Amino acid sequence: MATHCYIKKLQLHNFRNHSSFELDSSDNSVVVTGKNGVGKTNILEAISLLAKSNGMKKAKASEMQNKFSNENWTVHYGFFNGVDFNSIGIAKNFNKKLIQIDGKMQSGYSSLYRISNVIWLIPQMDYILLSSPSDRLKFLDRIVSLFKENYTYCYMKYRKAKHERSKLLRENILDENWLSSLENVMAVNAVNILRMRLSVLTTLQDTIDNQSTEFFPKASLKLSSQLTSSDTAEYFQNRLEENREKDSLTGRVTFCVNNDKFQVFYQGRDIPINLCSTGEQKLLLLSIILSSVKARCIHHNKAPLLLLDDIMSHLDEHYRRVLIEEVLSIQCQTWITDVDQNNFGSYADSFRFIELQYI
Repeated sequence: MATHCYIKKLQLHNFRNHSSFELDSSDNSVVVTGKNGVGKTNILEAISLLAKSNGMKKAKASEMQNKFSNENWTVHYGFFNGVDFNSIGIAKNFNKKLIQIDGKMQSGYSSLYRISNVIWLIPQMDYILLSSPSDRLKFLDRIVSLFKENYTYCYMKYRKAKHERSKLLRENILDENWLSSLENVMAVNAVNILRMRLSVLTTLQDTIDNQSTEFFPKASLKLSSQLTSSDTAEYFQNRLEENREKDSLTGRVTFCVNNDKFQVFYQGRDIPINLCSTGEQKLLLLSIILSSVKARCIHHNKAPLLLLDDIMSHLDEHYRRVLIEEVLSIQCQTWITDVDQNNFGSYADSFRFIELQYI
């Protein structure tokens, strides 16, 4: 049985519409119910800050501020990381976020990434696998970061060097040493990025094929890249050097791991996801999310937090039951928002329910 991360206690202060909110969940999965507009999703957003600096809504710190208070928002988590308990605090300070772990201020998010794993599915993601190639790749990267502790670090280093190189070329600053240094950073991290993407994709596909529930449609996942897994950093750096003039004229990086193409196919019908029905598309997306959690349990022996916002409204009674049984079998702490507790039927005893009211 895999160990799992969980939030034992959650406290919000002046976060979104919550002037004060506190919940002791133990290690139970939680269902937050209430009418639209009472702040159910805001609770999930607060939890998502454990995984990404701007959370699942991609909001600025100032946008999370309770509009009825000038006192900065804070979120506190009593968090079990699979081995030990951590006291984690995230707070707004001059429109930036401060992070404190076990009483110590952190200079960035790297320490948090090492102890917390969170993945989510929210309504805004319904068509993410049908949208732009860059959005699909970001979705894959979010999954890869669940499995590879240093993935975000490599990606941020790559992106920073890429931005600086593009600025030099745009301003026609052709300093050979400076450009070569930046291209070396890009090359080393690009090779690592591709290898981590391919490794996780192999792991995830194996889980989908052999471990996922038969009641959800199964996906085939494909990644095409300008690089191959055997290409070296030296090869990548040489390509960057060759393309300097072209990149200067086009204003973009011609040879780049940001150009990787992530595609999803429906195994049962052997068609790309864009040709599936709307219902099939949403089930495939949910299936990939659940398989990612299950793969994390199988291959890393630790279940992440799973956040599902308004998921039941997309599912009929059959798939609601399948989803609940899958979540319970994985044994990850899952936070679900819904308008109606009755959607959980005979499984009500398996969750910690909290009903929000208008303030």
